[in-house]
Amino acid sequence: MADVGFADLIELYRHITFNGDGGGVLRVANDHIAGILRAIDADERLYDLTQISLVDAHPFNVGDDVSINVRAPSYKLGLLARNFDALFAAPHASFEEPSAYYVIDPGYARGDDPVPAPLARYRAMLVVVSLLREAANYVSELQRELVFLGEEQVVVPITFVASDLPASLEGQASRLNAIFEGATHRDEKTRLLADAVTEVVRAQRQSERFVYLIANLGLLCEKVEKGYRLFVSSFSYSKVKKEIETARLDYVGKIHKTIVDVQGQLLGIPVATIVVATQLKKPEGCDVAFWTNTAVLLGAWIFIGLLWVAVRNQLHTLDTIGLEMGAQRTRLNREEAALRDEFVGMYDDLDKRVSWHRTALKVVSGAALVGAALSTLAYLMLTPRGSAACILGL
Repeated sequence: MADVGFADLIELYRHITFNGDGGGVLRVANDHIAGILRAIDADERLYDLTQISLVDAHPFNVGDDVSINVRAPSYKLGLLARNFDALFAAPHASFEEPSAYYVIDPGYARGDDPVPAPLARYRAMLVVVSLLREAANYVSELQRELVFLGEEQVVVPITFVASDLPASLEGQASRLNAIFEGATHRDEKTRLLADAVTEVVRAQRQSERFVYLIANLGLLCEKVEKGYRLFVSSFSYSKVKKEIETARLDYVGKIHKTIVDVQGQLLGIPVATIVVATQLKKPEGCDVAFWTNTAVLLGAWIFIGLLWVAVRNQLHTLDTIGLEMGAQRTRLNREEAALRDEFVGMYDDLDKRVSWHRTALKVVSGAALVGAALSTLAYLMLTPRGSAACILGL
């Protein structure tokens, strides 16, 4: 049996004037066409595959016109369609373009240039169907249906003709496909698409749903885009909120630590000032009471000096915390301006905490200095004149 492929049949089809009744007139334009026709006429199995036969079995030559019968060939070879509507109605054509076909009107075979407008729109539609198929809960290729499950079951039959594919389909298909570019949040996007499809076609007759969806593809894109923007906003909000709450707890801990770190010294203020003053005794010259008073007062001032160093360090820490919070506030205003109002109150609260702790540390330092000054005044009042000579006489 000679080897006849669909490419050979396409060459025959291009030279046939079809009469619309399952036949036509073939122009035997070259030896290749003549050889194919003779091989088919001589082999019953080739006829079964190609479904081409001579009306009158008589010899012919290159250049002759011969009447032939033409029917659709075996599906495993390719598809012969009367027009694009017939092509689109072929099995599985709702989900993928047939691999090999010839359309009698307008005489187009897959791979030819230029691509006719109905076919370009059909290919754009297949992009949409591919995304819808991903979003659907159930797909029936045999029944050409997509099923979406939600509050109710919505069935979308993929039935259409060439005239149902609008001129805007290519642009809107590209728009919808752009939403799904990349793997980021793809599951969420497909869920949004399923919800949008259900919302758009629910009120339509089942048989008209797909055509309505294609005609309103721009509306579908808007709904998916809007839903995704809301999702991303919610996602950003949760992320930013978590980040800021973590930072807030960290800042609160650092702010409180500025007091905790000097808490021991703060507890020593009464001892170093007021209690010291009450423990001073009136000396008699350079006796033991004088030296005890002097040592106690010196210890109090040493304590005050150490406390001042500690408080100063904590004030520097508060300044650093304030700078960090200011930088984060600036970043929030720049990168997440839409969420600024939601979190600005938290930063204001932290600023108040920093200010309060700074004031508290300064008040404590001032109280310690006043206490030390009072202790010094008490020391001077108790110490008789000329006692300085005791120290100089060391």
